[in-house]
Amino acid sequence: MSFLYVRVYHGPDNAFLKNHKPQKYYGFRDTLQKMGFRVDLVPIDILNYVVMEICNHEVFRCSTKNMRFNTEFHRDPVCQRAISAVLDASRKFERARRYLWFWTLLETQQLRTNKFGPQDAWLEKIDIDYEYTSETKCCDPRYIHKKNRKDF
Repeated sequence: MSFLYVRVYHGPDNAFLKNHKPQKYYGFRDTLQKMGFRVDLVPIDILNYVVMEICNHEVFRCSTKNMRFNTEFHRDPVCQRAISAVLDASRKFERARRYLWFWTLLETQQLRTNKFGPQDAWLEKIDIDYEYTSETKCCDPRYIHKKNRKDF
């Protein structure tokens, strides 16, 4: 299921005739389709009920009475809030997908460096021998001046 796919479940309006009015979602549907979303309007039998969902997660819910009939996006404040909720949810889903992809990539890379994967090979053996000095000796300015410049 894509996070650029929005389902709008809408019930009949509690007006004179109890009919489904998809014209109320003209501004919402048109604006999201211009942004690249796929919008499906699904009629249900619950009165005055609108739910918008992405990836089977509810993003926005309101009453059909709040939506204006056949208006543009910029004239309907409820439509503006619904679109901002859909955009915010799609960004969060995209961020979660990238996060999971990154951690999956790290896990597969770690599996390559286990005992069953190819081993790292050094061309020569490296011996690391350091002379450790005490803290007081390192901070002593007389000790620092006694060192040769070759050691640095």
